[in-house]
This record gives sequence, C-alpha cells and structure tokens, in this order.
Amino acid sequence: MKSTIITILLAVAALTVQAQTKVWDNIVMGYANAPIINVNRVALYADRTDVSLHIDYRKGRQMGFSRGTALKAGGKEYKVTGATVIKLDEPYTMPEDTLNLTLMFEPLPVTTQRFDFTSPDGLQLLNIRNANSLPEDITNTYWRNESTGDWMIGITPNHVIYKNKVWDIVSQTEKKDAYTLTINDGTIIKVGKMKKGQRIITIGKEKPAMCSPIVTAALPDYPTKDMRKGFVDNGYRTNDSVTIIGWMKDMPQQAWERGKEFCVGIENIFSDKEESSYAKMDSLGRFTLKMPILNSSQAFLDWGRTSKSTVLEPGKTYFLLYDFMAGQMLWMGDDVRVQNELLAHPHDWNEDRIGDKEEGKVTAMQFKVRTDASRAASMTKLQNCLTQHPNLSQRYIDYLTGYYLTDQGESMMQARYSIPGYDLPKEYMDYVGNELWKKACKPYTLYRDFSTFIRDYLNHLRDTQQGDWGILFRNTALRLEQQGVVTLTDKEREALNHYIVMHDQLEAGIKNDISQQERDSLINAFNSSETVTTLNALIVRMGKPLQDEMNLTGYRQTMEVLDSVGCDRALRDISLARQFCRAINESREPLPDVAVNMMEQEVQLPSAKAAVMALQNKYLEIQQRDITKSGILKSNNDVANMSDGEQILRKLTEPYRGRLVLLDIWGTWCGPCKAALSHSQEEYERLKDYNLVYLYLANRSPEDGWKNVIKEYNVTGENVVHYNLPADQQSAVEHFLQVHSFPTYKLIDRDGKVLDVNADPRNLESLAKLLDQMK
Repeated sequence: MKSTIITILLAVAALTVQAQTKVWDNIVMGYANAPIINVNRVALYADRTDVSLHIDYRKGRQMGFSRGTALKAGGKEYKVTGATVIKLDEPYTMPEDTLNLTLMFEPLPVTTQRFDFTSPDGLQLLNIRNANSLPEDITNTYWRNESTGDWMIGITPNHVIYKNKVWDIVSQTEKKDAYTLTINDGTIIKVGKMKKGQRIITIGKEKPAMCSPIVTAALPDYPTKDMRKGFVDNGYRTNDSVTIIGWMKDMPQQAWERGKEFCVGIENIFSDKEESSYAKMDSLGRFTLKMPILNSSQAFLDWGRTSKSTVLEPGKTYFLLYDFMAGQMLWMGDDVRVQNELLAHPHDWNEDRIGDKEEGKVTAMQFKVRTDASRAASMTKLQNCLTQHPNLSQRYIDYLTGYYLTDQGESMMQARYSIPGYDLPKEYMDYVGNELWKKACKPYTLYRDFSTFIRDYLNHLRDTQQGDWGILFRNTALRLEQQGVVTLTDKEREALNHYIVMHDQLEAGIKNDISQQERDSLINAFNSSETVTTLNALIVRMGKPLQDEMNLTGYRQTMEVLDSVGCDRALRDISLARQFCRAINESREPLPDVAVNMMEQEVQLPSAKAAVMALQNKYLEIQQRDITKSGILKSNNDVANMSDGEQILRKLTEPYRGRLVLLDIWGTWCGPCKAALSHSQEEYERLKDYNLVYLYLANRSPEDGWKNVIKEYNVTGENVVHYNLPADQQSAVEHFLQVHSFPTYKLIDRDGKVLDVNADPRNLESLAKLLDQMK
C-alpha cells in the first residue's frame, strides 16, 4: 500500500514539473536592430528561462553578451544568469560563420505571452512570442483567405488594410466575438466569430471568405501549386514603372532615426551602379512610391531598416506592410505570391571570395570547387525546403535556381582580382562561359549580381584576347605619329619598347611563389619607374587623339568578344552601352564624335542608346560651365622646372603657412576618389570651424575631365585650390609621400610639415576629433 502511494506522489510531482515548463519552438520576433541574431527556441522553467539564439556573423569576428543583458516582460526585468558556448562579459571569436548558443535568465512567469530582449550596448529584440498562439480579438491582426492563400485584409485600432490601401475605420462594434466595421468609403466589413482558429470575413458585397489569422513572420504556404514560369519581360523600356504602396507600421524611434523616407535600390545595368528611389513617409510610416524600372529586377527594400530583397515587375502595383512591433512583413496585390514566398523562405546570401590571406595560395580551380560546393549546398537546401513546403511556386524555384547560378558566376569572375596575373585557366573559363554565361536568366536585370558578372567576364576575355596593352599602346602611338598627330621623342620611343619588356618581367615575377607584400613591392616599383612616368606624361601630352583611338579599339574588341562567346541582341546592346557609359564615367568627359557615331550604328536597343546619350548630354552641359575665373584652378608656373617631390610640395603649400592644409591626391580615373569628392560640400560644412585649406592634386587626369569632376561635384570654395601637375612632377610628389593607393589624404601642419596621422575625410567625425586636438 505504501509503495502505491509513493508511486502516485511521484506521478503527481512529474505532472507538476511538466505543467510548470512551457516551450516555444515557433518563434516570431518584432523589431530587431541586429538582424544577425535570431531567437529560435524559448523554454520557460520554474527556476530559469532559456533563450536559444542562432547568430550569423563572419568567422573571425568577435561578439559577446554582458551581464547587463535582460528580458523585459510585464514591466519587470529578468537578468541573464549564464550561457552555453560563451562566457558572459568576455569577447568570443566566431569559429565559423554561424553560432548556436543558449542564454539562461531569471525565470519569466510561465504565463508570459511575449517579452523583449535587451542589452546595455543597445541591442533590441522586441516582442518575442510563440507563433502558435492565436489572437484573442481582431486588433492588430492580418487575415489570410484560406481558399486563395493571399493576404486579404489587415485590421489595426484605427485602420483597415484592404485592396492595396489603408482605410480609416469610421465605426466599429462587437457582439459576442463578432465585429462590424465601417471604413471611410462607406464599405461595411463583417468579421464572424472565431471557430477552430478561423473567421468568416465579408467585405461589402463581396462573397464571404473563410480566413485564418497570420501569426507567422511571413505569409504561410499557399494552398495550391503555381506552375507558371518566367517574369515580365518588357524588352527593356525606358518609360516603364512600378508602384509600391506601403506602411512601415509602429516603427520604434531607432528606426525612425534612419530617416523619414522609404527607399528602394535597384542596380542600373547600364551604369553598373545601384540607383535609389525615395518616397516620404507620413507620421504613421505610410508612403506611396512610383519608381522607374527598366525590366523585372531584384530590388533592395529600405536597406538598413530591413535586410530584405525581392523581385519587382514593371507595370505592377504592390502593397508592402512591415509591422515592426509584430515582426511581420507581408505583400498584398494581384500577383505577389513570389514576393511572399521570398519573405518566408529567403535565398542564401552566398558571396564566395578568396580572402587576403589566401591570395597566392588558393588556385583558380580550387576556388571553383569552393563555389561549386556553395551552389550545391544552396540547391540542396532548396530541395529540402520543397520537401517541407511542396506548394512553393515554380517561379520561386526558378528564381532561386537562377540566383545561385548568377551568384556563382559573379564570385568566379571576381576571383580574377585575387589570382596572380589574373591567370584563369581554360577549364575554369570554359565552365564560366558554357554553364553560367550561356545559361544566364532573362531578363538580364533579374539579379543585381549579373551586372558585376557581365563586367568582370567581358573584361577578362577582352584583356586576354587583345594581347599586351603595351604593344597596343606602342602601335597606336606610332600610328598617330605617322599621321602627324604627335612627334615622339627618343626617350618616349625607348619607353614604349621598354615598357613591354618590363611588363612581361612584372607578370612573371608576381606569378612566382612569393608573399603578397613582395608582389605589392614589385607592382609599386613598376608603377614608380622612370619608364611608366615617361609614358604617363606621354598619355597626357597626346591627349584626346590617343584616347579616342584607344577607345575605338576597345569597343571593337568588345564586339569581337561578344560575337565569340555568343549572346542575343539585347545582351550585346546592353554590354556595348555599358562600355560607352563606363568610358564617360571614368574620364568624366563626353564621348568624342567618332565614338558617338559608332554607338549609334552598333547599338539598337532604345533604352541602351538613351542611357548613353543621357550621360553624354550631362557632361556636355557640365563642360560648358566656366570656373576659370573662380581662382581655384592654380597654374603650375610656381613649380616650373622643379623635380624634387618634397620641394614641389613645400612650394605649393608655402602660401598657407599658419594654416592646416588637407591634401587630397586623386584622379579622374579613380572611382573611390570621385565618390569621396561627391561629398565635398558636406565636408566643408562640417569642418568649417577649423580654417582648413583644401589642396587637391590630380593624378594622370586629362584637363577637361579634371575640370568636369570639379564642376560636377562642386569641389569649390574660398579655401579650395586645385593643381593638375605635369605627370613627372605629380609622380615626384607621390614618391615623396609614399602614395600607394588612391585617394590618399595627408594633413600638413601650420609649418608645412606632413603629419603621420589618418586624415581621411570619409570619416568626418574622426577627422574632426583629430583637428580638435590641433586647435
């Protein structure tokens, strides 16, 4: 009898412990200012609460949690007590790109429905809850049509989201869990009682629909399979657009601080740059954005407040909801299935690269194996996802398959910059050409990374097929001399021949089994040699005739490459237009007439022609502006006949003794230089209290392009001076300052001494702190 009583008592105790333990394994999380952290399990015990985290962070980086980390629920705080894997208050180095760990906290009440996760360093993971719990009423709920699977309606305290619009609620009544709402256009919405997790919703005169609440972060699986293929292809029209109506609902202050505009970024396939479109949000976070779109494109949605990309199709209207407090993001519209599926099951962000420490050690074929493995892993993950979610649409499957193909192409061609001598073997390039280039998805705007893939693939083929640049340059210079365009000196003829020998020796040297530092030393010695200095000066002296002839040769070679690898007319025109646009962007000058004529003859796609001519007309207009009377363009007369770099620099800065001088060494050919110059006026405004002189020295920059960049970015002011020194003098100054990269910034003190400090104005606040120390 006694044994039976003990058994019963033990069973009751076990049931009591079980009742005091609650596990959430389907987590939904609201606003998170650290998207690399996801909560994937919560266990509420009588003596503690366990929060399991999945962290995506680069291998080798440090992370950690302090003892001030806490959970907040019901107005109370529950502090962290321990952790697995890591030690609290100590930095932890990521051993891989992902990490799973569990933090233990003081016990939350077992009845807790939601909580926030915070830490003293500002980390916020808000409104963490179990997705399996159903809403008790209709406030702040979103409802899915069970028949179609679409998000049909959203109901907030004062508004209804329906048919791509936010409506005001005029009146709302409730009777025994059934609701009647009237919105501001007079439509009456009836919401029936909750039965087995569903409600019947009737909107105006429409047919009643059985609906279920959307409790997950994204829309659940659609009830049927969609076998459609392909995306809208409008033929790359210049006048097409897409409209996004949306609501960034209940944004916390930290999110509002990122700005009051909603932003969408799309890669411009002609300029090879991301272009952003903006729409102002009202006080509630609502907006309407109608933006140009060339064709169906990958788009990045308000990057920073979200980390989401999607695909947008021309001619479509979408409604996007991002409920920050609920942590839900949903698309509404006539055809938004793929967009919702991409939110529920996003693609992998593969970006295979040869790391700095791997350069010279990892071969091209070894890197190919790495990209093969990444793509295979992503495709296996996709197949596993299809097993669990068999109704995922064919367009979703095709989009991810194409994404991983494009991603591998981009990664394999980016690797050329990390392989000594850009030496990619035939087997490697054959794979890229046959398996990635020829199988590229259409339209060609569908993936951002295809733009990078085009550039690197065609550049590599052109570089390898055109032969040595030195031979091309020598032959072009000699041909222009025969035509009477230029007269070469004996020194220049010798340099033209010697360059070819030197370049061959350099290529052989960097292919040797040496360190990256030794390779950099060889390259720096080559670039600072008398031969290269002489040819740089010749390039400037020959000016536009040389540039025009070299450009035409480059365009012809691009056409030969395109014909050899095979592509349709649209891709041929896009690729050619990209090269014309790149020529304008790099030189910051309009194309010569001969190049414009070639473009008109060879490019048929109207949008491609329009892109080139828009850029052409921009620089024609800039070229007409006159800044010669502003006094900022300085003559080189004061340093004429000087050859010592230190003496030249001291002479240039001599008029500014008693003031600090910020020296910027840049070039019209340098993308990062021009990107920095585009913020010049912001720089001048932020540093206006320091009485600086801004001294700009241009490297290998043709006169017109030099002036155009200054005008384009308004690099002007009373305390701004520009020099475009002869190539040998510029090289002498750079040699004295040990310039190895562009742009290079130097701070010169009031006595003319060059200081060994970081004076990079691209980090304005750090520079301002440095200048404060020098007041």
